[in-house]
Amino acid sequence: MAYTEMVSADGIAMGQEKSLSYLDFDTDEHPIGVQIFGANPENIRKAAAFISKSGADLIDINLGCPVKKVVGKNGGAALLKDRQLTGEILTAAVEASSLPVTVKMRTGWDNDNDLFLETGELAQASGIAAVALHARSRSAGFSGKSDWSKIASLKKALKIPVIGNGDINSAEDAARMLAETGCDAVMVGRAAMRNPYIFGAIRDFLRDRTISAEPTINDKIALSLEHAALLISRFGERSGSLMMRKHLAWYTKGFPAGAALRARLMTVASLDDIQRAFQEFLKNAQPVLNG
Repeated sequence: MAYTEMVSADGIAMGQEKSLSYLDFDTDEHPIGVQIFGANPENIRKAAAFISKSGADLIDINLGCPVKKVVGKNGGAALLKDRQLTGEILTAAVEASSLPVTVKMRTGWDNDNDLFLETGELAQASGIAAVALHARSRSAGFSGKSDWSKIASLKKALKIPVIGNGDINSAEDAARMLAETGCDAVMVGRAAMRNPYIFGAIRDFLRDRTISAEPTINDKIALSLEHAALLISRFGERSGSLMMRKHLAWYTKGFPAGAALRARLMTVASLDDIQRAFQEFLKNAQPVLNG
């Protein structure tokens, strides 16, 4: 399953067009969860009630985002420091929602003060259906290695399902996290931006230990063009192309002469621009690709 981008509960409660646009998803995106953030229990309540009628499959409360503009408003990971407010927010969401409500959190505000066990127990007592733990603190950001032992500790402490997150970069990583922590599911984040094929690889490896072939450059280009076409059909030629630029940088990581290609892709403003950039790249790189 997948989640929407993180959406402001305040924005949903106030009917802001940009926030509501994140709730516009297609039938083939199910099952899908809407992840919200905020520090106002009443707006969380209003947002949960609204999302329950949106066609989503679950609501996820973010207690882990380390971004300054979110924690500066007492949202995201900042809520880990305020047990009472967190309890009010979780209870409000559960009471207002007809959907399962889950939580995603970090281990704590900083590396010296773990808060994930007490927050997990609070979530369970509040009626939360499952908890996802990114096994780094807020202060760690995405640096260093995530501490999977904390996922194992949380799994032992709770009766509700625990989802492990952090440093899942391959199918083997996913299998190892499940084995080492006993968690009920794994969540893939940044690795999916570089390699959307990771989900199929994990599925195959967990099913019968099949190791999927690495996607070729042609595979990645084909997926890039499909992705671009979808964004453009949704947001328009120019906006979709601008949104696609960062994805093109991820897709082309590791390409021979990739720096020059990425510089070109950072200027695209249409699907034709993207297609021409890849056509010229393939023409010039053919001797290298053929070995």
